[in-house]
This record gives sequence, C-alpha cells and structure tokens, in this order.
Amino acid sequence: RSRAIEKLFEATKDLQSLEEIKPYCERFNEWINTNTNYSVKSLGTVLSRAGFYKKFKSLTLEQGKNAESVPKYDAQGNVTGNELKHHVLVLCGLDKEDWEERNETTRVSDRLTNPGEDGNTGIEINPDTYLQVTLDLLTSSNPNKLAVGLIAATGRRPHEILARGKFTTVDGEAYQVNFEGQGKKRGEKPVFKISTLYPASYVIERLEHLRKNAELKELIEVVSNKFPDDISAQNKDIEDKRGNSLRRVVQEYFGGKDTEAPLLNFRHGQDQNSCTALRAACACLVTERDCKGSLGAKMYFAACFLGHITPGENISDKDLKHIATTIGYSDYYTTKAVSFPDAPTTSKAVEKEKLTTVRVSAFDLEAIHHIREELQAPNQQSVINQLIESFNSRLDVAKKLESAQQKVAELEAQVKQLQESNNQLQENHQKLEASNNQLQQEKTAMETTTSQNKIVTLNDTDLESWLETKIIEVVGKVTQKQTIAPATTATPAKVAPPKVEIDWQAKSDADVWVSKTPEAAQEKIRRSYQAITLYNDTVATENDNRLAITNQALRELSGCNGLLVRDWIQEHKMKYQP
Repeated sequence: RSRAIEKLFEATKDLQSLEEIKPYCERFNEWINTNTNYSVKSLGTVLSRAGFYKKFKSLTLEQGKNAESVPKYDAQGNVTGNELKHHVLVLCGLDKEDWEERNETTRVSDRLTNPGEDGNTGIEINPDTYLQVTLDLLTSSNPNKLAVGLIAATGRRPHEILARGKFTTVDGEAYQVNFEGQGKKRGEKPVFKISTLYPASYVIERLEHLRKNAELKELIEVVSNKFPDDISAQNKDIEDKRGNSLRRVVQEYFGGKDTEAPLLNFRHGQDQNSCTALRAACACLVTERDCKGSLGAKMYFAACFLGHITPGENISDKDLKHIATTIGYSDYYTTKAVSFPDAPTTSKAVEKEKLTTVRVSAFDLEAIHHIREELQAPNQQSVINQLIESFNSRLDVAKKLESAQQKVAELEAQVKQLQESNNQLQENHQKLEASNNQLQQEKTAMETTTSQNKIVTLNDTDLESWLETKIIEVVGKVTQKQTIAPATTATPAKVAPPKVEIDWQAKSDADVWVSKTPEAAQEKIRRSYQAITLYNDTVATENDNRLAITNQALRELSGCNGLLVRDWIQEHKMKYQP
C-alpha cells in the first residue's frame, strides 16, 4: 500500500494539469478496487495512516493546474466555504460509482466541441499577429518579456526556458533545434528536435542573452542550494517564483480578463491566458507549418513537439496513448498559412530598446575605437554591450572565486582538524605499543620464573639429610642458649593449584616439601612436630637436651609462616612450655 502511494506521488507531484494527473489516478483506483477490500468508510483511514493525504497537502496548490476548488463542509454537512484540493485527493480513494461520476467531466471535450461566434469549434489564431507579438517580446531587454517570447516561439515550459532547456542547431534545418532539458521525465534526459517559429540561430542567441541575466542566475543559484538533489523541486520553485511575473506579461501582450479584444482568445472554461495557452498555440502553428500529411501524422507531430511522446527509434503503439494528453492542447486552429519569418537585423532589434547618450572623454573614446577594431564590432554600442557583458562575467567569476576560496578555507580547517586527530591517534597508538611491549616483557619474565621454579630435583635421601642437619642446628642453638632465627626461605610465585583432594600423609617428604599448597604446609608442620618428639624420645637422654616444641622451632623446621604454625598448634591443642 505504501509503495503504491509513493509511486503515485512521485508520478504526479510535478504535473500541472488534470489531463496529465487523471490517468495515474485511474490506475491507482483500479489497483485499490482489485487488490484491496476496504470499505468506503475505512479507506480514508487506511490512506491517512500510509501518509497519502500528508504527501499531497505538502505540495503548492494552484487552481486550474494541480488543484481545484471544492466545497468545505462542517460537522452537520453544511457548506461553509471552499478549499483548494489537489486533483489526486479529489479523484483517488473513491469507489467505482463515485469514480464513474467523476469521469463525467467534459473539460477537454468542451474545448474541442464548443462552437465560437463564427460557428467553428476551437479557437482561431492569426499567425501573423501572433508572430509579430512574439517578435516584440523576443527583442525586449526585459527578462520576463524575453522569457515569454521564447515560450511563445518554442512551446517550452517556463522552467525549461528559464533554467533547464538547451538548444543546439540542427544541420540543414534553419527552423529546428535539438532540445535537451525537458521537465517531467523523472530521471530521463531525452534530446530531440523541435520546430521554432523564428530562425533557430536567433532563438539560441536570445536564450543565451536571457541566461546572462544576473537576477535569473541568482534565482537558479538559490533554488539549487535549496534543493541540491531534487531537480523537480528546483523546477517547481523556479516557476513558483517567476510564474506571476510571466503570467502578467502573457496577459498584457496576448490578452487578459480585462482585455476587450484579446489577441489570443481564451480557451474554453478559462478567463485568462497563461504560458500553457502559448504552448498550445505554438504547437498549433508549427504543426500547421511543418507537418503536411494525414490527421494522424499531425497528431503524432504535435505530441512529439509538446513532449508527450519522446521521439526515438523504438516507439511502440503503447506510447501512442499519450496522444490523449495532446488532444487537451489541440483546441487552437488557423486558416492562414504560417510563414517562416526572418530574424530581425541588428538595427531593428536595437530600435526596440530605449537608447541614450553616454559621455566619455577623448582618451576613453580612443580606447573604445581600439576595442571595436579588436573585436570587429559593428558599432560603438556593440562594444559597450560586450564590455558590460565582460564586466558581468567578471563579477560572476569573482563570486565563484570567493565561494571557492571559502570552500578551500573550510576544507583546510577540516584537514587541520583531521591532522590533529591523526596525531592524537598516533600518540595513543605509541602509548598502546609501549604498554603492550611492557606486558610482553612481564609475561616473558613470569614464564622464565615459572620455568625456573619447576626445575627442582629432590629425593628422599637429600630431604632426610637436610632435615637431620636442621634438627642438629636447632639443638646446637638451644644448648648454647642462642636465639633461633627464623629460616630464610624463598617464596615462590603464588600459583593457585587446582582443588584436588590429596592424601599428604601418604606422600614422601620430597613431595611434601616441594609443594606450596596450604595442605602441604599443614603436613610439614605435623612432620616437624613428629621429628622434634622423635628426637626428644630417642636422641636426647636428659631433660636439658630436649627441645621445646615452640612456634619458633616448628617454623624453623617446616619453613612455614608463623601464623600457620600458631593455627596448627591451637587446632591440635598442644601444650608446651614457652
């Protein structure tokens, strides 16, 4: 559902007439009727949740183009006024009966069948008058008038003339140009030939002159910055900002609602002329002039000229359905031959502009003569025009240079910031490397110590000899009344052994004294105690020779911590003399 709505929105958001929008609405309604089973009451809620109404309400609405005025009701169903609503919102979401009722509109049919005062249907154009007014506009120095003149001479849309369109000459064709930049093609960039009412070279020259206008350049720059990635939005914004100015020119030169005898009679159902009317009128004149053949050929020619069909090598019959849109532009006709007018000479073109006198010094006048010779200009006014254009061009370059310098400064600041970040990262990396090296060294040292501690070789004979020596040393110190100093023992690295139940009493002395576990320590103290009692019972024959069983004596023999010895003595409730 959301994809269908998004597809409908993208297809219609830039369209500016009911005839163009209506086919997409028909397909959308057909999809709703065949792929969903929503009731009339629930359909509006479903569409609202999918963002249907929000999307089209965000567009700029213009009555007679993409919107129409519809009654506005209160809660009781009473009409309280009117509101503009996009054609899609009016046409879509209806059930079959409502849609059939909407299909009864006769706007295009009325245009084609409504007879005029002379009894003929449609609107007759006097080609000579139309061409003369178009020439007056083409030779104007006013950018809005010049733009309308180009629309009238080429049948292009306003945004195509103001910003997007590009004209190039066609070899061997004086009244045709290759046109590029057509709007409403949604990503396509077709290039095709179109006819022009005035010589192609002159039309191209006047378009180039229009594009040099400083205000127009500024407008294009503003909308480009506003919608940097959306050409359609740029085109619409350009027409929104210049639309009223262009329409005023159209109504001034071709007739408005206050004109008693408009040069271009209004289309049926309208009380004003517009740029769309000029497109339709131009299509009528170039088709009458350049297409000699059947009615079908004329319809096809007009559709290609207006861009409803893009000429190409492989046009299928399916593409011809767009001619239905062209019919909506086909309410003009002419009974007179359409001529091929020449481009105005320089002097005639200049006559249309207001001339004035400029005072310069003799030195500056000499410089103007020199520039005229260098440029091979026809007169001094041409030199002045080229100097002004050169100055404007320099201003544009200066603005672009300033903008480029600003961007360079921003990029340099970003580069500096990135360099500082990079230096900080390198410093952190070096610290991490140093820490890693230190950890590796400590790991190597620990592995070496562990390896050295593991290389211990003891047997029963060595241990008994060591124990006997220690007992004799203790006896000697006691008999000589010397203070027994605690034995100095190397404290190996503490390594937590696995918790395995071991019968240490069954182990040999070598196994017990090598181990550093708490259980082995208990066994060392016990065996030291037994050694002293054995000595007292067998070796010492007199009381003065017997050893006192003290914390110090057991600590000396076992090599264990005094606290462990104390706990062992208390646990076994041994009584001894201090």
